[in-house]
Amino acid sequence: MVFWVNQALLSFTLLIAAFSIWRMGPAFKRSKFAGPIALIGLAGLIFLPEQPLYFESDYHRCEFISFCNDDGRESYLKVVTWSLISISTALIGCYTIIRGSRIYAERNLPVLTIGWFFLGVSWWSIAQSSWFKDAYTRLDVLAWMVCFIFGIAGTIFILSRIIRFTENLTPKDPPIEPLNDNEKRLVTEMIRRNLGDGN
Repeated sequence: MVFWVNQALLSFTLLIAAFSIWRMGPAFKRSKFAGPIALIGLAGLIFLPEQPLYFESDYHRCEFISFCNDDGRESYLKVVTWSLISISTALIGCYTIIRGSRIYAERNLPVLTIGWFFLGVSWWSIAQSSWFKDAYTRLDVLAWMVCFIFGIAGTIFILSRIIRFTENLTPKDPPIEPLNDNEKRLVTEMIRRNLGDGN
């Protein structure tokens, strides 16, 4: 029997793996598996198995595990549903704002308005969550959030130091010599043919 917590952790691991594979880029053939793996991980986070019934062998074992009960499962599903709605509306809003701004074309005021509307809905959904209300009403929740933020900041700092240390150890390539006349003619001919003037 696979408890819902084990499935949730495995599904979250699959999402991280899918993101890592997707970051490889289209040059790697493995990157095309990122989408299916992410869908499997997302489905595993949402479609959880039911708790063992009283006549099943794992029922008594589940009674001694705090997160194995139905209350924990329902709370988890509420958090996941709320997170998906908030993150999806925020991503849609940010994408719409970028498309409506002057980054890629002329500013489009209706598109910008729609984007800010979606972003406002996302922030409103966050403000309506019980966790957000507990953040400024309960000191224990506030303390956990501060520790969580410091943990993320410390992890990012350590990761950046590791990356910088690794880059400093990597030997630098020597400067590339300029093209000679023969190479210049060859590159010019290749560009001219690719542009369609070599026929």
